[in-house]
This record gives sequence, C-alpha cells and structure tokens, in this order.
Amino acid sequence: MGSNYEILLTFIVGIIIFGILVTFIISFVFLFQKRQAKHRQEKQALKIAYEQEILKSQLEIQNQTLQDIAQELHDNIGQLLSVARINLNVMEEEGDDKDGYIKQTNEIINQSINDLRALTKSFDGDFVQQFGLEESLSHEIARIRKTKRFATEINIVGEKYSLGYEREIVLFRVAQEILNNALKHSKAKNLTVLLSYKPETFELTIKDDGKGFDIERIQQNEMNQSGAGLRNIQRRVKLIGGTCQISSEIGKETQITITLSH
Repeated sequence: MGSNYEILLTFIVGIIIFGILVTFIISFVFLFQKRQAKHRQEKQALKIAYEQEILKSQLEIQNQTLQDIAQELHDNIGQLLSVARINLNVMEEEGDDKDGYIKQTNEIINQSINDLRALTKSFDGDFVQQFGLEESLSHEIARIRKTKRFATEINIVGEKYSLGYEREIVLFRVAQEILNNALKHSKAKNLTVLLSYKPETFELTIKDDGKGFDIERIQQNEMNQSGAGLRNIQRRVKLIGGTCQISSEIGKETQITITLSH
C-alpha cells in the first residue's frame, strides 16, 4: 500500500514538474517570438525612416538648388547680361572704340555661358549620385565663394572612396545645412571644409572663425530654431550610422565634425 502511494506521489510530482517545464518552454517561446516581432517592427520602422530621410534630403537639395539658381541668375548672370546690353547700346550710339567694347562684351557673354553651364550641372537632380560627395561639396564651396562673403577652402586627405549613395546624399544635405547656417549667422571671414578618408572611418569637418555660440543654451531651448537645426543635423547623422561632434563658444570658432564608418 505504502509503495503504491509513493509511486502515485512520484507520478503526480512528475506531472507537475513536467507541466511547469512545458509552461516555461511555451512562455519562453512566446516571449522570444514577441521580441523577434518587436525587433522586426523596429527594424522596419528604421528602414522606413531611413528611406524617408533619403527622399527628404533629395527634395531639400532640389529646393536649395532652385533657390541658388534664382539667386545666381539675379545677382551674377543678370548683371553680366545687363553690362553686355549697355556695351551694345554704347557702340550703337557712339560708334567709337568698337573693338574694345566688342572684346569686353564677348568676354562677358563667355562668362555668362560658363555660369549657365555650371547652373545646368547644379540643376541635375542626381548631382551627388553622378559626381560624388567630394565634387558636390567642391561645387557648393565654389557657390559660396562667389558671394565674396568668405575666404573658402576645401581640403581632401587620404585616398577617396565611396560611402554609398544613400549616405552621401544625406551627408551632403547635412553639409549644406551647416554651410547655410554659417552664411546666415556666423559673421565669419574664413570657412574651411575638410574631407578625411581613413582606412576605418571617414570624417567631414566644417569650420568657421565666426562669432560662435553657446551650444548648451541653444540645445536646451526647445523653441529655439538654431537648437532645432542642431538636433536635426545630429538626428540625420545618427540615422546613417554616424556621430556628430559640435565644438563652439561665444566669440570663438565653430567646428562640426561628422564621423562615419567606412
């Protein structure tokens, strides 16, 4: 009798342990699948955000290009053609020294043609994809140089390699935003861009010798447009797997360094 009781007790305990074990396994599998599903959702959300950022960057570059073209047509090419028209009017009225006016007008028209060719290149929506980050930034620096508000410089260190179109177009848009901020707010005299190609990492550094700013104060002020701009830059860089280091103080130079893995 006692032996049967022990067998029954052992059987019941075994069933309980087995039930606990099965429950544990089912719970573990359920939690694992739940985590996997959450991970897939997060990965999909990140992919969507990444694709949206690429599209947004493309649209912003095109919009910026249109603004630059309008400004260039008004400030540069429009003035050149106005001078050419004046020269033609003077030749028609006075008739003296025609050779000199013809030579000058020819030079002005050639300059206008070259500027229009440069604008045509800018208008290409796939400029970054076609020419790469380095030439795109060089073109942007040349545009800023024409404003005669800065002494500009762009330096390349190391052997150039591609970071991939998606990362380069976001990086170019970030650089555009930094450069435009410098144009609007820095009151600098010198603007330097450095592209450093290292074996493991790529660094883009943009530096100006302007009035600087208080980083902590601007970042803490949620309503401040500059603070939102800095956060937007950092968010975009993070989205393409990079880091963004901002160094500035009031009355001192501002330096922004973006680092990406190769």
